[in-house]
Amino acid sequence: MLGKGCLNGCLGKAVLAGVVIGAALAGWRWGPVIFPRVQEWFGGGEEMAVEVLPSPGLAEAALDRFVRFRRGELGDRLSLSAVEVVSVVRYSASGMVPGGVADVEVEFNDGDVALTARVLVEAFPGLPSLDGILDFLPDTVSVTIEGHLAPLDEDAIALVVHGVYASFIPVPLPDGMTPKILMALGRRSWPGLPEDALPFALPDGVGSAHVLRDRLILMRDG
Repeated sequence: MLGKGCLNGCLGKAVLAGVVIGAALAGWRWGPVIFPRVQEWFGGGEEMAVEVLPSPGLAEAALDRFVRFRRGELGDRLSLSAVEVVSVVRYSASGMVPGGVADVEVEFNDGDVALTARVLVEAFPGLPSLDGILDFLPDTVSVTIEGHLAPLDEDAIALVVHGVYASFIPVPLPDGMTPKILMALGRRSWPGLPEDALPFALPDGVGSAHVLRDRLILMRDG
């Protein structure tokens, strides 16, 4: 029976999978999502947008919702925001964050995923040298990976990578470098998995996962 402990690992690995490069640590279970905005109404009918920040309270609430979802108490579909996922990563699954990775962020736009994190270069000695550029970089750089979620098999989905960006280069890194980066960051093999994609095993009781606009949607198995 999968409970909060599993969700910690799932959500934590999910976001990190894409971020570390960017790209991701193998072993994650779901995919990422975008920071939503909560709207509040003030006097005179004027609508204002208030940003919701990651917090321990949001992490606990997300874990509780997942447990109830698996029990069938919330129907067959669970919708999670990026801020909920990031809250779990930062406050309930901090042990899942690898050394050398910090300030994880997630963003979704019409189903596309953008994952960003601060990466300590020396923590990943297997990264491609970028023709020696890494030798001249600051100790820590911001890395973003962009892609989309796609079915892999009945037990997994994949994050198909469109591009990897680093803060010191204004354009995506060469496509041919993506598989090397993913391997350096711990990408695991999976039957039928393209070399530019990351596998995410679905947790027990979850039949599928996808991004709809700015939300991560989990569907119950069966």
